[in-house]
Amino acid sequence: MSEGNTPSPTPPPPPGKPRVTPSFFKAWRGIWLFTWRTQLTWRRVPMVLITLLVVPFLIWATVRSPRNWTPRDLPLGNSFQQINSFARHLGRAQIPVLKPEQRTNLVEMMNQEYARTQNEALAASGPETSVADQKSMIESCHSGIVGKAKDMLDARQLAEFQVADKEWIANSENQVGEPAWNRTAPFYHWLIDLYFFIILPLSCVRSCGGLIRDELQSDTLGFLVTRPVRRATLVALKYLAQVLWLEMVVLVEALLLFAAGALREIPQLGSLLPLFLAAQFLAVPAWCALGIFLGQVTKRYLPLALVYGLIVELGIGDIPTNINTLSLMRHLKTLLSHDSALQSLYEWSGTGVAIPVGALLLGAFLFLSLAALLFTFREYHAASEMQK
Repeated sequence: MSEGNTPSPTPPPPPGKPRVTPSFFKAWRGIWLFTWRTQLTWRRVPMVLITLLVVPFLIWATVRSPRNWTPRDLPLGNSFQQINSFARHLGRAQIPVLKPEQRTNLVEMMNQEYARTQNEALAASGPETSVADQKSMIESCHSGIVGKAKDMLDARQLAEFQVADKEWIANSENQVGEPAWNRTAPFYHWLIDLYFFIILPLSCVRSCGGLIRDELQSDTLGFLVTRPVRRATLVALKYLAQVLWLEMVVLVEALLLFAAGALREIPQLGSLLPLFLAAQFLAVPAWCALGIFLGQVTKRYLPLALVYGLIVELGIGDIPTNINTLSLMRHLKTLLSHDSALQSLYEWSGTGVAIPVGALLLGAFLFLSLAALLFTFREYHAASEMQK
């Protein structure tokens, strides 16, 4: 080989600057620093604070404190009218009518039972009394009434009294249409229905759906997929960095929401907070993985996320068969159902913790894996991707 064709040796690194070998952790550190520093610029901080305070302010402005609550009675009926109707029925059925002392004793006894039941209902430990709980209280009250009426009526009168009592129970239960007390429900609807099941998933999908898509549209992807960082590794790195950032943001948001609830003296928040934070900690990686996957499928990942939510989360998730395990919301509801207040208000059912936790982690892994596979093997056309 001639001297002119001899390749020149690689120049040694400058003294004092050792060669840096890229690695997974160094790449993650760089992406993480870039993630939070771009989010906490002086121009972004005011908007971030305003966004975090919107829902807590709405809670504070719309939820009433217990001191302003007006107690509502159970629909037990009027004992005087009920006994008068019963007495007229006895006359029509040619059964010995009630004596004056029987009528008086029955009315007093029923008033006592009604008052006792109302006091027990008002002293219920839960912040909400569900429809099932109200019906159970009504049936328990009338069971005590029938038991005490045995000492006041003869056999024929008692048989007719039991028939009339069933009608009174049915009339009372038909008037039970919503949770009694219904004072803390607005707080839980803000917290669960709006924030946890709408704002949180959409925020995760919006933040992670554009992690790779934005690089394609800005034509900066070529600078990120250089060796030795592979495409699948890049997806995982950006996903982990964004998940960590969002976990920090939603932690602050959850604490602000519960602080607003504490200002309104919502009961049992202390027992709900750890469970809620744990469910949110598991929800963020799952929703983010879904977002980054949908972002690889199409540029319009937010409309696709809404379609997915309607079909899978709201449609399949409400089917009372094992197919509802495909819904991430279903597993989150199972976790949250371990709180007595939420279980009473929403009437969710939960059997354990291991299955929903495993399902959420598995869902995050599957969506992230699909996103990595798509990004690895799919060819993107720069001209079409840069058209937003």
